[in-house]
Amino acid sequence: MKIKNMKWKILFIFSFIIISGIFMGVSCGDSLFLSNEDVIYENWQVRLPEGGKEIYYKSSEASFQGDGQRYSVYEYDNKDIISNAFDWQDKKDENMEKEINEVFKRLKEDVKISEEYNIDFNKKYKYIRKIEYDNSHIYLIYIIDENRIYVIEDIY
Repeated sequence: MKIKNMKWKILFIFSFIIISGIFMGVSCGDSLFLSNEDVIYENWQVRLPEGGKEIYYKSSEASFQGDGQRYSVYEYDNKDIISNAFDWQDKKDENMEKEINEVFKRLKEDVKISEEYNIDFNKKYKYIRKIEYDNSHIYLIYIIDENRIYVIEDIY
């Protein structure tokens, strides 16, 4: 009799766990399957322009706290969409370039970045930079001749 009751208790607990997991998956489903653009918006309140296609993505190894570096490249068909999306800074900023290169050094400790998707700061670019209270940074670099936005995230 005790074994039969034990089986029912185990079955009940197992069922409860399964049903709870299904409920949590449905109620949190949106946050489990966000696109990289949505993650950028959630983390930084920066909405990338419509119509871009992510053509490249690399990130450092995942940490428990979510810190690390992420690098994305978005390509667009329409220059006007990119140009009008933000209040871009268009003055060359060598300090920012150094900061981004430092982020790339840390990122390259975990992953290899394809030469094809390196940022060429010798080309004309525009940018925005946002710094959070915890010293996390996001950089959006718009290389005008390429119709690309390079997104570099350095999260602490």
